[in-house]
Amino acid sequence: MKKLMLLASLCLLLNSSATLAQISTSSTRVQRNQGKTLTHTTKLENAKGNQVVVTMSNSDVQVIGHNSNEVVIEAKNYQGAPARAAGLKPLYNQLEDNTGLGLHVIKENNGVKISKTTRQDGKYIIKVPKNVAVVFHETNWTDGNLNMSDLDGEIELKLQNWNASLTNITGPVVANATNSDIVIKFSSLNQSKPSAVSVITGTVEIYLPAGTKADFKMKSVQGQIYSDLDMNIPKEPKSNLPRMTGGTNIQGKTNGGGVEMTLYTISGDMFIRKSK
Repeated sequence: MKKLMLLASLCLLLNSSATLAQISTSSTRVQRNQGKTLTHTTKLENAKGNQVVVTMSNSDVQVIGHNSNEVVIEAKNYQGAPARAAGLKPLYNQLEDNTGLGLHVIKENNGVKISKTTRQDGKYIIKVPKNVAVVFHETNWTDGNLNMSDLDGEIELKLQNWNASLTNITGPVVANATNSDIVIKFSSLNQSKPSAVSVITGTVEIYLPAGTKADFKMKSVQGQIYSDLDMNIPKEPKSNLPRMTGGTNIQGKTNGGGVEMTLYTISGDMFIRKSK
């Protein structure tokens, strides 16, 4: 009996030591990148016609334009796969992490494509040449936030559950979202192509310089539309009241009209403001 008890005690001691070793290894791995910023750089000419395509999930992402011929990605505190996964491939997302940041980055055609390879939460800063087009797609329904700033190229967004804030951009912007609040602050409005924002559930808030020339087409099925811009909305000849077609469809022009801007929500309010 004493021998059995001794053997049991030794097994318990060995198991405890192994567990502590695993915890120590995991802790060391976590501490290794704690507070560190990891960087990946790819060349891309700062020119119209080039583009950066980003597909992302459960992350907070900043996309910032800069005067450079490089795409620079920064990630802070990224941990990567656990040590026990060494030599194994992930099955939920089979793209190779070729950056060490949980991202797969390749050059294709006239641009760079950035795809997330991990299910972990992430925080990324992506600096792109400010004249290139940016295409951003949210790939699932996990939470996340997108902030974009200082861009002079075309922007395309396809969001499901993320909120988006765009600042100091010229567009054109084409954004489609399911359950999102979208705020766009234009430094000026590109007149070469139309802009359009469509949201099923969520608010749309647009800031434009007072002198912006635009033709607006607006509709909120269950919400209200507010603006401090003079939109010169057509009036009915008999009543001299604004002409409302289709119940909630509104058309108007600012500063004599210009490029078309279509704004649409089903369940949410819309705010169109003068920039301050």
